[in-house]
Amino acid sequence: HMMYERFRSFPGTIMLSLLLLSTLACAGYPVIAQAQNPSEDAKNKSLTVTVKTFEQLAFHPLKKAPAYVVTLQNSLLSAQITAIVDQIHVKVGDQVKQGQLLVALDCDDYVWQAQQLAADKEALKANYEFTQYKFDRSKKLIKTKSVSEESNRNIAADLKNLKSKIRALDAKIKKARKNVERCEIGAPYDGVISERSANVGEYVVPSSPLLRLINTDDLEVEVQVPIAVVNQLDYKSLDFVYRDEHFPVSLRAIIPSIETRARHQLVRLEFIDKKALPDAFGMVYVQLKTLELPANVLVQRKGKTGIFIIKKDIIQTDVQASADQGRQKQLQQQNKPMAFFHPITNALIGRPASVELASETLIVVQGRHALEDGQPVNIQKDAQVPRTH
Repeated sequence: HMMYERFRSFPGTIMLSLLLLSTLACAGYPVIAQAQNPSEDAKNKSLTVTVKTFEQLAFHPLKKAPAYVVTLQNSLLSAQITAIVDQIHVKVGDQVKQGQLLVALDCDDYVWQAQQLAADKEALKANYEFTQYKFDRSKKLIKTKSVSEESNRNIAADLKNLKSKIRALDAKIKKARKNVERCEIGAPYDGVISERSANVGEYVVPSSPLLRLINTDDLEVEVQVPIAVVNQLDYKSLDFVYRDEHFPVSLRAIIPSIETRARHQLVRLEFIDKKALPDAFGMVYVQLKTLELPANVLVQRKGKTGIFIIKKDIIQTDVQASADQGRQKQLQQQNKPMAFFHPITNALIGRPASVELASETLIVVQGRHALEDGQPVNIQKDAQVPRTH
């Protein structure tokens, strides 16, 4: 009886087993088919991303170069005559005005010399006037032959000689008076006394240094710019930074000569408003004319570095060029924007990249790492994404 029951259930068992295998096969077929082409399903699947326009992300990179403040007026005031220093009216650090008396030299000898020359001129002038009288009288007497022609010519020669002596004496008097003026050294311009080289009682000769005067208003910034970027800089937006303080400056001149060793070109800048101290050493921050994207939007695909950009009009562009007609039809039905990989030449991960795009171009910021080229996306709006560069 037990054997009969076992054989009687055998066909049912076979039928049940065949039915179970058929069910499993039907159920497993789509799983196997899906595993055979996972990339297509991944591409067809929409991802949520956040985007920003190129105009929102792009920035002008800053370059910095060492610079220092130079004064256009830095004068070493020296003696122009031989004398003894009588008085020094200023100290180092004093602010002075143009024409202000700085140093007085002992000037008695030059005053006496000028007075003596003036007296000599008076004597010559009197002699000249008398000789002129004799010459006028001689011209009258020569008509009556009371005076010889030779005597008349001698008087005329004496008159010319006296006249030349007076002219020479006038030159000496001017020089003497100039030396008297040189006994007092005044400030040629407004400035600050930065150095004192002489003391009261010292004997000075022409070219002996007395004081150094610098102009604190007529200042410029000199900066060494690499020749590779000298023409790429935006000189409309410049700052000279000294001790964490920013001083706006503007371009005055680019010196048309190149330092061959350092491969630099000198650029002179002038202060717009407030000014730094003379000889201050700092940095100049300059913006490049080119635009760059921050490093946190870059990705790599197939060994290339670039960005994902959004194209909304995909039906007339990229989808029609696709070889997969089924996917094309599906995307046309969905009518969703797509993300496409845009490679950037010479771009490196971790560094900002220079690129030119239309200002309204949409660039994927968040969600870019999971994207594939040509993948449909859902755009999340009003996302606050920090920009780093």
